[in-house]
Order: sequence, then structure tokens, then C-alpha cells
Amino acid sequence: MDPVEDSGNILDRLKNTYIYLIGFSIIPLILATTLRVDFSRYPYILFWLILEILAEVKPFKSTFYLKMDMTLSFASQMAMVILLDTWEAIWIVIVATIIAGTILRRRRDKVLFYAGQYGLCLLVSSLVFHSLKLSPPGTNLHIIKDLHAVLASVCVYYVLNTFFISVVTSVFSRDRFLDVFFNDLKIMANFYFSVTSISVAASLLYDEQAPYNILILVLPLIMTDQALQRYYSLHKETVETLNVLADIIDERDKNTYLHSLRVAEYSEKIAQELRLSSGAIDEIGTASRVHDIGKIILEDSILKNPGKLQDYEYAKIKQHPVIAHRLLKNLKPYQKGASYVLYHHERMDGNGYPSNLHGRSIPIGARIIAVADCYDAMTSDRPYRKALPQRVAVEELRKNSGNQFDPLIVEAFIKVLKRDYGYKENSMGQ
Repeated sequence: MDPVEDSGNILDRLKNTYIYLIGFSIIPLILATTLRVDFSRYPYILFWLILEILAEVKPFKSTFYLKMDMTLSFASQMAMVILLDTWEAIWIVIVATIIAGTILRRRRDKVLFYAGQYGLCLLVSSLVFHSLKLSPPGTNLHIIKDLHAVLASVCVYYVLNTFFISVVTSVFSRDRFLDVFFNDLKIMANFYFSVTSISVAASLLYDEQAPYNILILVLPLIMTDQALQRYYSLHKETVETLNVLADIIDERDKNTYLHSLRVAEYSEKIAQELRLSSGAIDEIGTASRVHDIGKIILEDSILKNPGKLQDYEYAKIKQHPVIAHRLLKNLKPYQKGASYVLYHHERMDGNGYPSNLHGRSIPIGARIIAVADCYDAMTSDRPYRKALPQRVAVEELRKNSGNQFDPLIVEAFIKVLKRDYGYKENSMGQ
């Protein structure tokens, strides 16, 4: 069996084992909680059960570079941590998650994983909260005395939940776990701590004689949901719009059609070969997809010129990274990637443009895009020449390694070409 295929099978088995291990943790949790829950409180249990189901069945898509569904169920879960008995809260969340998963027709393994993940997070965060809470048991939350307990329980939930998700993500993506974990922590922080304020407000308003008082917070919760959806939708639409614009620029010349797509594919694979973090890989892929967007200023007579460019034409071409940077620098999805686009024509020897950067002063994303861009240019038909064979293009990369290109990136790309694109060294070894 192919070692790569065998490795993939092992990872798949580990992933499935992990998912079901977390999922089947609901069995001891349900048994333990069922024995401890006071079901004579069924009106209150039913109230929180419905609230959690409603929060869970309204997912929104987060682009976050993780392409994952998210819900606002954390708001109701944290309110339960603060207001309810630990076992009661766990029982409600597990049952609600299973019901919501059935309504949404999620896969069984996914439903079990979510239920187990939520149950374990609630178990630990609730124990932390009640052990640190200073106000007397059975009394409402005291915002000053108990603030440290709330923050500690949120942090515990946040770290645990991120850990469970990151393990699955790292197995799927084959990225290093710590890279995925810390990237996810950074991405999710604002979400968790902004939603916590709604949970705290619900806890302060809650009265068991009139639990429906907290429904007044449904409107701000819906507004939060809508605001988050609009934010992530805008993020997605921004990226998609600029990708379409990049495609239109490529399509102006039949020889460069799909150029940006190929450069993005090569760039991501180089970044993966260099074992960069998942966040860096996404940033480089997103930036490389629009690396030539600044060519929107160029006339067809320049783009399609089959002969030697005049000095003024070449000067105009050299402005396209600057124009691209001006388009991208204020857009959140391209905050880091804009500099990669700006400097992707710089050279290691300092003779590139637009800023004559040299060596490691050129951002690594720009150095990666430079190699991918030049390789695709060499292996594609151009108005002034036919596509070069793969072997010749690799020889050119090696020939210019150290003066134009980063040697480490060139060698990483050659490994990618051998693994994924059928490149083989000739009999002379180079």
C-alpha cells in the first residue's frame, strides 16, 4: 500500500475513534445527570430545554478561514452554568443538542460529538464557576463578587471547546495541532466574550417565579446573530467579489486564464510543505488568489503585447502591485495578505520592485507567491512565447535560487511538484 494512503487511513481511523470517544461520553454523563436531576422542576427544565434547542437550530456560517457552522447556544449554556445546578445544565444541553441535531438532520456522529463536547465543557466550566462563586448558594449572581467566577468559567469553556474542535480540524487538515489550536483561540475570543455579556444579563434578570423575564433578551440575541451573520457574509462577499475581479483580469488574456487559481493552489501547497500555521496558509492562499488584481489599470495593448515592452509600459506594469495593495489594505480579509501582494515581485538580491526589498525583509507570503507566480508564468503560453516544459521551468527556478527566489521555498516547491504534479528529476540528478 502507498505510505501516503496508509497514513491517511490511519488518520481517518484516529479521527473517527476520537469523534466517537467524545460522542459516547454522553452515556455516563446522561446516566449521572438523570440520577441527580430533580425532575419535579420540569417547567423550568422544559423552559431551558426549549431555549437551548432554539439557540442550537439557528446556525450561521462563519468564514473564519475554518468554514464552520456556529450557533449562539453558548449564550444559553453559560446562563445555565450561572443559574442552574451543574447536573441539570448538562442534562438539558445534551438532550437539547440531540433534539436539535435530529431537527437539522445532522449526521449521527456529528450529533454525538456536539452533545459530548458540550456536555464535557459544561461539566468542567460549571464546576469551576460554582467552586469560585462567592455569593451564597441559591442566590442570584452578584456582578462584582462573582465576576472572577464568570470569567474563569468562560475561559475554561472557551479553551476546552476550542481544544475539542481543533483536534478534529488538525486531523482533517493535517496541520500541526498547536498551530490550529492557537489560531482557533485567537479567532474565537471575540465571539465568546461578547456573547458572555448576554448570558450575564440573563442571569441578572432571571427569576424562577417568572423565568420568561429573560425573554426580553431574545431581541438583542437576535440582533447579535444578525450582526454576526452580516459580518461573516460581508467577509465572504468581499473575498468572492475580489476573486471574481481577479478572474476577469485573467480572462482578458486567454493565455493567463485560471492563472490566479493555479498560483493560489501552488502557494498554499508550498506553505503546507513549509509547515506554516493554518492561519498563515489561509492568508497566503487568499492573497495569492488576487495577486494580480492591480493589473486592472493596464490596457490590453500592454497585457497582450507579443513584443518587447517600451520603458513607459514596463513602468506601468511595475505599478500593479502598488495598485493592488491600495485596493486590499483596508479590507479585513486581506490585512496581512495585502503586503504579500505588494511585495511578490521583490527579489532576494534587492533588485525587484516596487521597494527594492531584499532577503528576509520580504514577507514569507510574498516570497512564496513569487515562486508560484513565476513557475506558472513559465509553464503557461504567453503572447511572446510558448509554455516551457516543467523540467526547464524547474531548472530556471534553481538557476535563480538565491538571487531572485528564496532557496528554501524553491526546494519546498520542487518537493510539491514531485509529490502532486508528476515532476521527476532527469538522469543527471538535476
